[in-house]
Amino acid sequence: MKKFELTPKNVIFAVFLLVQTVIYIVYNVLSARQPEDPIEIKYAGILLCLALSALMIYFNRDEDSVIATAAMLFTAISDLFILVLDDYFEIGLATFIVAHSLYLYRLYHGRVKKIWITVAVRAVVAAVMIGVCCGLFGANLLIVEAGIYLVLLFGNCVESLIMCNRGLKNILFAIGLMLFLGCDICVGFKHGSMVGVSLSETMYNFVVYMIWVFYLPSQVLIACALFKKGPLYKELPRELQDKEGA
Repeated sequence: MKKFELTPKNVIFAVFLLVQTVIYIVYNVLSARQPEDPIEIKYAGILLCLALSALMIYFNRDEDSVIATAAMLFTAISDLFILVLDDYFEIGLATFIVAHSLYLYRLYHGRVKKIWITVAVRAVVAAVMIGVCCGLFGANLLIVEAGIYLVLLFGNCVESLIMCNRGLKNILFAIGLMLFLGCDICVGFKHGSMVGVSLSETMYNFVVYMIWVFYLPSQVLIACALFKKGPLYKELPRELQDKEGA
């Protein structure tokens, strides 16, 4: 194993992981012990992920870091509306759609010509899903946005898993998106009453608790996927590097 080097980039990465670990432990303990949601602590963890991503633009000097940081920015805006303000859900979902559209572009960065196939497939699936949901529950903007968002997120999860053989950064990104999906499944159960699905109080409290058990680690891993050429990053063989850019 390579010795940890005290470079500015490595130190920033180590401090980031340490602070995020503390935040994760603190808000999980507080959430389990008191009724009030420590949302400020949770949102601080999201902003730290955005800050690390922005720093990686300086260190990496590549377009991939810019795309990921832009996605993190829209994610933070979504969380501001949905989590902190607990309002303007239409705006929050719209900015989440932008974030995952950027992640889709990131998956196909360098081979943009192939992106239109997956876009077409996702558009058809989203249209069918939205049509069915609107027929069952009535048409409204939130249902349309939720259909687009879920198709984007699930599609990104599947395609990121397919690309896991291209290096550790792809594995971290894929796991981060899977945890993101786990978080949103819990969010769906939390708001199940909107579509006639009721949970017991114990089950409701459990899914609410699990939302952030999944969510912050997902953002941390997505941010860590930008940390190249460090103690957790393994360079791809030249033939795979060429394949990734094809």
